[in-house]
Amino acid sequence: MPTITADMDYSHKCACAAFALAGLIGTVFADEPAPSGREVYERHCRTCHGGTAPADSPVGPSLTGIFGARAGSQASGVHSRVMIDSGILWDRESLRRFLAEPQLEVPGTVMPVRVADPKELESLLDFLESLR
Repeated sequence: MPTITADMDYSHKCACAAFALAGLIGTVFADEPAPSGREVYERHCRTCHGGTAPADSPVGPSLTGIFGARAGSQASGVHSRVMIDSGILWDRESLRRFLAEPQLEVPGTVMPVRVADPKELESLLDFLESLR
């Protein structure tokens, strides 16, 4: 990290101070704990996928038991043709890719929501894996 000295001009001192402050702010936010997987689910998933009981799934398929299931094979919810034809077997890595960028992973999917924050995504994956 640069050191501010007396012989530096004002703009260099400001730049060094801003750089140092940005580092401190980044450290504070980096140490912030991720929300629980249930919280992420409630915020990103529940509207379409309902609660965690299969009968409580209003639009999208229930995500209970998603790990180890084939995409588009769940008995509940609506499945797009591209999802059914994708051949994806849901595991941690395939779900991570899909939830981070659904439209890139399965072009044409009707899934409109992505989980961009890596910490939230990992928490969500932990939660989904616990739904058996």
